[in-house]
Amino acid sequence: MTDTTTTRRLKLAEKAILGFIAGVAGSIAVLEVVFLAVRVTGIVGDPTTTLTNAFLNEPLEAAFASPAVVSATADAVTLVVEGAPPGTRAALVGAAILTSLLTIGICAVVAWLCLRVFVGRPFVRSATWGIAVVAILVLLAGLGAPTLSGIANAEAAVALGLDELAPFLVTLDLAPLGWCFALAVVAGAFEIGQRLQRDSEGLI
Repeated sequence: MTDTTTTRRLKLAEKAILGFIAGVAGSIAVLEVVFLAVRVTGIVGDPTTTLTNAFLNEPLEAAFASPAVVSATADAVTLVVEGAPPGTRAALVGAAILTSLLTIGICAVVAWLCLRVFVGRPFVRSATWGIAVVAILVLLAGLGAPTLSGIANAEAAVALGLDELAPFLVTLDLAPLGWCFALAVVAGAFEIGQRLQRDSEGLI
């Protein structure tokens, strides 16, 4: 009797934790949609445009009061400009959408997986496809967003005559490529789990 009661309490605790995680993930996804709308509205409607990580042709020297600093330079700056061309704004909107879609996709898949585990059927086709979509979003956001930001900076440099900025320079991190492959393997594992789950259900 004690073992049965303990098992029930553990199951209730697990379901409560799954419900909490699903609720938090869903809330973050909804908030990210709101934040994306605010960011896109600001990029399109604001008379000024913020350019982040705009690389310079020549590094700027910075002065520090501390005698411990021998020298300091900055290779990139953040600029707030007026009259940015439509191409710059479009590229910034694209970068913002890719970044937000990654957050929304991850949270949506986490919430859905929690629901599937809650009902005892985690290996379903929708979960497999969800993980595969997140893998693609990781690749697009990790490589596409910085590229679009670099295009936005290049467009602004040419249109506004900002000769101090490099024509087109982007720093890419290849870690998203590795995460994409890892998630693809997880999606494959879920596909195998889906077949095993279907076979085990046929035996009952």
